[in-house]
Amino acid sequence: METDLIRKRKPERYRQYRQYRKLVFAAAAGLGAVAILAGIIWGLAAIFPKNMPPVSSGWQRVKNFTSFTVLGKQPQLYYLDIEKNGKVYRITPRDHFEVTYKDEFIITGVASDDLRGKGITVDIDGTGRRNDFQVLMKGIEFVDRLMKQVGAGGETHTGGDYRIHVRYRDREIGTIPLKIVLLPQDWLRHAQGSASERHQIESLRKAIAANPNDMGIRKVLAGIYYRQGMFKAAGDEYERILKINPHDGGALKELARCHQSQKNYEQAVKALERLSAVQPNDASVFTSLGNTYAAMGAWSKAASSYQQSLRLNSEDGKVHFLLGKAYEAGNRMKEAIGSYQAALSKNPTVDEIVTALANANLKAGNNDEAIKWYNELIKRQPRNATAYANLGLAYGNKKQPGKEMENYRKALSLNPKDPVIQYNLAAALQKSGKAPEAAKHYRKALELRPDDADALIRLADMEMKNKNYDQAIRLYEKALPKVKNKASLYANLGFAYGELKVYKSSAENYERALKAGLRNAQLYYNLGFTYAKIGKRKESIANYEKFAAAQPTENVLNILMEAYMREKRYDEAIKTARRLLTITKKKGRAYANLGRAYGAKGDADLAIEMYRQALKYDREDDAVYAGLGEAYEKKALYQEALKAYQTANQLNPENQRAARRIPALKIRIIQEKHQGEE
Repeated sequence: METDLIRKRKPERYRQYRQYRKLVFAAAAGLGAVAILAGIIWGLAAIFPKNMPPVSSGWQRVKNFTSFTVLGKQPQLYYLDIEKNGKVYRITPRDHFEVTYKDEFIITGVASDDLRGKGITVDIDGTGRRNDFQVLMKGIEFVDRLMKQVGAGGETHTGGDYRIHVRYRDREIGTIPLKIVLLPQDWLRHAQGSASERHQIESLRKAIAANPNDMGIRKVLAGIYYRQGMFKAAGDEYERILKINPHDGGALKELARCHQSQKNYEQAVKALERLSAVQPNDASVFTSLGNTYAAMGAWSKAASSYQQSLRLNSEDGKVHFLLGKAYEAGNRMKEAIGSYQAALSKNPTVDEIVTALANANLKAGNNDEAIKWYNELIKRQPRNATAYANLGLAYGNKKQPGKEMENYRKALSLNPKDPVIQYNLAAALQKSGKAPEAAKHYRKALELRPDDADALIRLADMEMKNKNYDQAIRLYEKALPKVKNKASLYANLGFAYGELKVYKSSAENYERALKAGLRNAQLYYNLGFTYAKIGKRKESIANYEKFAAAQPTENVLNILMEAYMREKRYDEAIKTARRLLTITKKKGRAYANLGRAYGAKGDADLAIEMYRQALKYDREDDAVYAGLGEAYEKKALYQEALKAYQTANQLNPENQRAARRIPALKIRIIQEKHQGEE
């Protein structure tokens, strides 16, 4: 009613009212849209808690979430958020989480399809709790538990695994390995805290003082010393035992082990040789002797020891393998391959032997055999990235770039963070003319290993080729500290700085290249050019002369000719011009240079002769006529000089030498004529 009255009595007010109502409706609609959009974003954020995944995995998560919420299926575990020492790590079921005795950690978040997390529990092996979520864990407790499991048997343990179990309503939906890493400090801590062993040592020492010839007590004491890493003390005890009984095989064996642990390999060899005399039919003694020689890098002696071991026990596949390693290290590839084949015949299921056999054939250049064995290894280990990479190398050696790159790409799909594979693929691409893609993989290799000198240099060379000299300089200078042979890098830096017209830096790097031992004729030429640019004329000439001594090209002889003339070294200029005559097709130019040099030296007769010779080859060269005019003028042959200058002026009106002298000579000739008439 009121609205109707407004409409009738106050039309303007009614129109304003309608506009206001439209604005209110539009605002409400906008707020609604914003609310819907916010709801969608909230939903996506709930499904994908951190960073939107790729489309494929995102769709899978949507499916999983739908299956869980709509169909009631088990939720999927995506990751755990674990705070360790104040830093948060996001661990997926494909990862593992490492802990040392120094660490403290707490599981702060679980990402699964159960967004509320009401039914989710997390527990770790050995804690005794059903739910370890948000519970502070100390690494030292896990380490101590593992140490107790390891015991004191002298084994070499580096760590152990527990598992983090994630459950939904008591049903496991995923696990993540918890790797307990044993550090040297743990063994030290264990040894220092072992009161029983300390007491044992004290008691054993007292017992030995009372009965010094009791070898049994000494062996127990030596064993404790060895387990505690007191190798010298242990060795001293075994030496005392051997003074009592020189033929004690057990003491000799343990003495050798003590020396090996201290890397006293020569002493270990002596102990094992003594043991071989005591136990000549014990193959393990010769195996240990071979291992000791191998540690010394004495590969021939190692091979001989392994051979002796095999004479006593030819069925030991491990020793065949070790013999192959010794042969390979000594670059006896044929024998190495034979030993690896023997090892494989004894242990056909051992993949390590197949790997060694493939690698040895690759080193030996037996590419077909290498390909065969790498394919065998891939059958056994389909996700072995290194096998694919080496397969690529073999195909590269066979000049099959397609298969080479195919296998490198497969290797990278399995291990994209391997800088060597990235580099090899880049090199193969570069070799195949695919420079942009090659550069991309060189950069990836450098991201993974920034100090890779080969990748730095290869990429720098490509930047040089593309005339990106600033980038090339940056890469070369980064590579310099990482290579032994720096000469070529200095030379490349010299060239790059020269192209950027930073001639001082260019000259410095060329000089460094020379000091580093590079003896390249082109280097002398470049250095001569660079010194000329910074005004060091003597140094410039000296380097041009060195280049000319190796490569007397027409270009460098012309450069030297001009330099000698500027320095008024006319005899050297004449000598250089005559060398030019022997190699140049432009004889006229060479004779003209000779004429100029003789003229500058003051020998007008020879200058005239050389200029006349020049005119036989080129009668249109105005500079030759101008030079001839100067020589005639020095001989007071003014008519001939005037004629020569006039010819130069006719050929080239811009020739200033001739233009300046013609008026003066005309006056001079008139004056001489008048003087003659008087």
